[in-house]
Amino acid sequence: MRTRALALIGASALAGPAGSQVQWNELPLAAGVFREYATDYRTSVIDIPLGPSGELEYKLGLNEGDSIVYRWDAVDLEDPELLYAEFHGHTEPIDNVGDLMFYRKSTGGTERGALVAPFTGIHGWYLRNDGDRPIVVRLQVAGFYELLEQ
Repeated sequence: MRTRALALIGASALAGPAGSQVQWNELPLAAGVFREYATDYRTSVIDIPLGPSGELEYKLGLNEGDSIVYRWDAVDLEDPELLYAEFHGHTEPIDNVGDLMFYRKSTGGTERGALVAPFTGIHGWYLRNDGDRPIVVRLQVAGFYELLEQ
């Protein structure tokens, strides 16, 4: 199917297929459907090495409402049950008190998903290799975030 797109602000009639006229009913914009971001859009691919019995927390900075999509895969992982992962977020502690939210706790060799940050803070993955061989976790992430010093 071939269609033409025309940007007409306030238009209720746009050209349809083969030049026909389509009557469009303009729907109200629901809250949360569209958002502009102050944070720059970026994409990253990060290789995270984990030695035998090794662990690491990989962190991103997100403002409340910022969104990311991600995928990670464990390379050279013999048994998926040997990789423990926690996806979580926390605020910057004030007077040694902070808020923490777990999004997902799991074992396995791959994960994919999306997050809209519920608060401004540090969001990321705690990864633990319970095996006796080194592995690499390859993280692919895209969205509105800042890379933090690890």
